[in-house]
Amino acid sequence: MSHRSATQTDPITTGVIAGELAALDASGNPPAWIKVAPLGRVTTRDGRSYAFDPASLVARFEADGISIPVDLDHSVPRKAMFGEAGTVVGWVPELQARADGLWARVDWLDAGKQTLSARTHRFVSPTFHHDDAGNATWLHSVALVPAPALAMPAVASAGPTTQKDQPMLKKIAAALGLTETADEGSCLSAIASLKTDTVSKAIHEQTLANLAAATTARDAAEAKIAELGAEAHKKAVEELLDSALQKKKITPAQRGEYALLCATASGLEQVRALLEKTPANLQASALDDRETPSGEVTISSATLAAKAVAYQKKMAADGVFLSTADAVMAVKERKQ
Repeated sequence: MSHRSATQTDPITTGVIAGELAALDASGNPPAWIKVAPLGRVTTRDGRSYAFDPASLVARFEADGISIPVDLDHSVPRKAMFGEAGTVVGWVPELQARADGLWARVDWLDAGKQTLSARTHRFVSPTFHHDDAGNATWLHSVALVPAPALAMPAVASAGPTTQKDQPMLKKIAAALGLTETADEGSCLSAIASLKTDTVSKAIHEQTLANLAAATTARDAAEAKIAELGAEAHKKAVEELLDSALQKKKITPAQRGEYALLCATASGLEQVRALLEKTPANLQASALDDRETPSGEVTISSATLAAKAVAYQKKMAADGVFLSTADAVMAVKERKQ
């Protein structure tokens, strides 16, 4: 079995005299001193092995110069990994190395007295740092627990991590991207890191709902803008061709051809430019296509525009797309 590194805290449970934490006395007072660790090397019922030197643990405690907490179910070290506060029920301002192990004097809080009175947590469990050989190096905290792990007098149940749990722990470590030898503390730390990058299901679902609503609103706005743009374009084409008809720049028969040329914004602008250069009030006459002395053909503006439209359509059918202006110039040059 691999041991945890000295940088990890490791909770184990040890019983006191008769295997139970003494309850409140007849006057309702909790015990002033409790045994928190045995003397020498011990093996837990789930196979872990640790060694305790009470004198060295007391020396380290006095060198640190701070009281350590008494909590419930090791909540202080475990919840700290998730940025949460544990349940403190007392404080240890003094440790003593005695013949049978390490003892702690406890200043009990009201919550601790109530817990002892309720008898829900009757055993003591130290949380400590240790080296690779399992030698305890310093005491982190002390917990009241309902289920101890050390096979001491009257201790009847195993701790939270048994040999049977090891395959599952290895699978959890692998799923977290850790090595198979990763211990419970390493797994909990990895889970805590993952938790900081996640949000609750409610927030996730609300965010998705907000995004869906925003997308729907955006699509509706874009559709409305497109609709308004199409209406504005249609109105501009009608106004341009109505004006051209009134000014007799085009004939009613040519309106449809010009409307096709105005299908796009660029086509509309090209037709607008062409009509601006087309004289008003021009009528076809018998002399429109007569030959001049030089042999050239004189074409009226209306006829020129119609032929330009026809030429533009013919070229488009062949895969060549001409602007209205280019079509007019081509008709002039070809003298069609």
